[in-house]
Amino acid sequence: MIAPVTLELLAGMFPAERITRVPFERQGGILTHGASRDFLAGTGVPRADGVLIDVRDDLADGLTPYLSHRPHADLSRYGDVPSDPARWLHLGTAFSSDIVLDGNTGTVYDVNAEVRAVLPLHTDLSSMVYGMWLLKHRRADYDPEELDGMLPVEESERIADEIQAELSRIDPLPFARAGWWEGVVTDIAGGMW
Repeated sequence: MIAPVTLELLAGMFPAERITRVPFERQGGILTHGASRDFLAGTGVPRADGVLIDVRDDLADGLTPYLSHRPHADLSRYGDVPSDPARWLHLGTAFSSDIVLDGNTGTVYDVNAEVRAVLPLHTDLSSMVYGMWLLKHRRADYDPEELDGMLPVEESERIADEIQAELSRIDPLPFARAGWWEGVVTDIAGGMW
């Protein structure tokens, strides 16, 4: 795993009941990537509002293939599909996309039916979870509701730049191409998140 994410780090930001861990016996045979297996069993994934990714409520009950959630998805009509979709596990959603984990490589993908595209989102689960943690950690700095008003534009832009720089330092993949992470930092810079 590439990001410095531990259960203790998550527990400092999210209530224990909102950190989903998936025991090895519930991970299934599709997930063969050892580091992802260990991360899901030991560290886990948070479920919280305002952290971009809406993790499935039933994830702790067991990992399920993406194609069981979208049995009628015709991925042959999508752009370049980077790996075997039969090896993808459904983690949840973000905006209008499904978030999937490649069971072989541990890469996290954004599967967007609206634009018929599958894009690499994070190099691994730790990067994805770090991004979620980072948004929650910095929320009091940029959220108008937390601040009782809007920040000056320069301040919002500075915070957005810091979030992008910190996540990019760990994993450049989220900002390697135009995608919804870019939209998130643009919204934060504009005072809309």
